[in-house]
Amino acid sequence: MTEKVPILVVDDLPQNIMALEAVIADMGFDVITASSGNDALRLSLKHDLALILLDVQMPGMNGFEVARLIRSNPKTNHFPIIFVTAGMKDLLSQIEGYETGAVDYLIKPFEPIILRSKVKVFRELYLQRKVIERFYSNLEQLVEERTSELKEANATISHLAATDELTELYNRRYFNDRLSAAISAARRHSYHLSMIMIDLDHFKKVNDTYGHSAGDLVLKTFADLLRDMMRAEDVAARWGGEEFIIILPHTPGDAAAALAERIRAAFEQQSDRATAIVLSASFGVVQLHESDDADTLISRADAALYRAKREGRNRVVVE
Repeated sequence: MTEKVPILVVDDLPQNIMALEAVIADMGFDVITASSGNDALRLSLKHDLALILLDVQMPGMNGFEVARLIRSNPKTNHFPIIFVTAGMKDLLSQIEGYETGAVDYLIKPFEPIILRSKVKVFRELYLQRKVIERFYSNLEQLVEERTSELKEANATISHLAATDELTELYNRRYFNDRLSAAISAARRHSYHLSMIMIDLDHFKKVNDTYGHSAGDLVLKTFADLLRDMMRAEDVAARWGGEEFIIILPHTPGDAAAALAERIRAAFEQQSDRATAIVLSASFGVVQLHESDDADTLISRADAALYRAKREGRNRVVVE
């Protein structure tokens, strides 16, 4: 279906409007009519017009005033205006008409062929503008879609780069970045920071006896347990192999030890649920000291973990 092109015809005399409509009836216009300046202003705000055919001599608000108001509004100032009037035969009137922003004028009584040729130009310009607008609209939508896809892809890449593939906890590299930031924030805002280092007991025996698929299941079971028991602000990572590590902001050492004990007990209870394997883990807990940096904090947590393993495993040791 051919697109209807909206045109506004403004005249206070119905017979003049009918005469104009009759000439352009077969040209594919959607003819909108107004009998006063106020109606013309209202309708120009409502429709995206290809052209305004505007009578000059109207009661109340004349065509020049209407044209100036249309030109002063950013929403309508691009609409082309042709004055259709019997009162612009002298040069001064014509100049005034152009100064209001009109693009052309038509003297009554007009020749139908002249009217048709003039409005045809603006119909074609309108259709071309719509094609361009649709093109840029589609282009903008395409750019938005591609930008969104790129953001999603970048987010996926960032997630994969920071995540351990098996457990979906953070990996060691990302944890080290977060640890440095966490220590800096704890010092700057003067709050406690603690760390828990964890080793799953006798894990090599699990792999040797039941196979690596069973070992993977144990690792994922423990990772799920950590996610369930940690707060949103805590950061847990797979440190390597069967070792895990947790940063606990706003947490003193005794509270970190209590959390470690809850995790230890809960993991031990998983033995009967996950597999026939007996599950346990050893924990080393430390609180950030004034003299600590990231390396010394990790070293102290590792030493506490080593003590837990040396003293019989399946226990929490606080350094």
